Amino acid sequence: MTEQSKENNSLYPSIFSLKYLPVRCAFLLLRMIVKLPLPCLYILGDFCGCLMQMFMRKREKIALRNLELCYPEKSAAYRKKLVRDNFKSMGRAIFETGMAWYWSDARIIKHMEVSEESVKNILDNKEYGQLVLTCHFLDLELHARMYGLIHPGVGVYKPNKNPVIEREQTKGRTRTNKYMVSHRNIKGIIKALQQKNPIWYAGDQDYHTNSKVFVPFMAVPDCPTVTAPSTLGRIKNVVCIPSYAIRTDHYKYLLVVEPKIENFPTGDLEKDASIYNKIMADAINTAPEQYMWLHRRFMTRPNEDDPCYYSDVIQDIHKDEAQQRARYELEKQKKTEKVQSESKNEEHCLKGDKE
Repeated sequence: MTEQSKENNSLYPSIFSLKYLPVRCAFLLLRMIVKLPLPCLYILGDFCGCLMQMFMRKREKIALRNLELCYPEKSAAYRKKLVRDNFKSMGRAIFETGMAWYWSDARIIKHMEVSEESVKNILDNKEYGQLVLTCHFLDLELHARMYGLIHPGVGVYKPNKNPVIEREQTKGRTRTNKYMVSHRNIKGIIKALQQKNPIWYAGDQDYHTNSKVFVPFMAVPDCPTVTAPSTLGRIKNVVCIPSYAIRTDHYKYLLVVEPKIENFPTGDLEKDASIYNKIMADAINTAPEQYMWLHRRFMTRPNEDDPCYYSDVIQDIHKDEAQQRARYELEKQKKTEKVQSESKNEEHCLKGDKE
């Protein structure tokens, strides 16, 4: 064991506890599976995605509602197909996370596509802190890994209470990047930017914070949008660079890095949020099936009295849960009655034998 591995293990002494053995085995299995050729991983991912759709009916309904809100002009058949493709993409994302964490640099580069213009947009801003504005595409882990091959940066993340997961994600995400900082460590994020590091920021979820405004996103007129890009963008010598990665044909991953946003932030929080949402919407439209549609993006409303966009969906989910519980209780009751009936029959037979 190397000195570095000894040091890493000393940081997570409880990972060898028996209660974490299943998680350790799961990561070991993932590490072994991602050694397979990429076409095989896609087949496995599609299969896992189909299974996920079968067992994640709640999330399927939320995804459909999000697509109804964002693409009202599309047909119901189109949106249903998009959800099916989205689940397959989620299945692939399981293995893409393993690829990002365990593949060698050479293998990443083999499946990586990046234009000269995108590389130039990164390198021309190396003397600045780079606030990399992105969104939750399902291959987000690969995005950070590929970006780090060109210009290593600092990852912002949510620490995990499970020490095995915490160790694996930290080691995996620093394969080509420098270190990780908690999303709650604002001083650490600012320090990393001041030290001319890229910082990835995805503000395309409903974080239920007070630091938000309500601006349009696709066809939704009042999407809750965080104001952090405006706040962080005001730091001296920081530039805001839109970037994302998508899966393409021929088993490649395209890293897109756009030019820095000029005159950003503007000083108007709503205008800045609208600019961010427009950039992210354009990125999502390049490959909507690869975006994470399963979270309740539009849950928070401008006023408490405003109707929830998911109210009928949530009611349907609760009805389904109630029906499932009723079916479970009925089956349980039938099994109990069957066991009791069989037990009575046995007792009756035993009495008959004795007589």
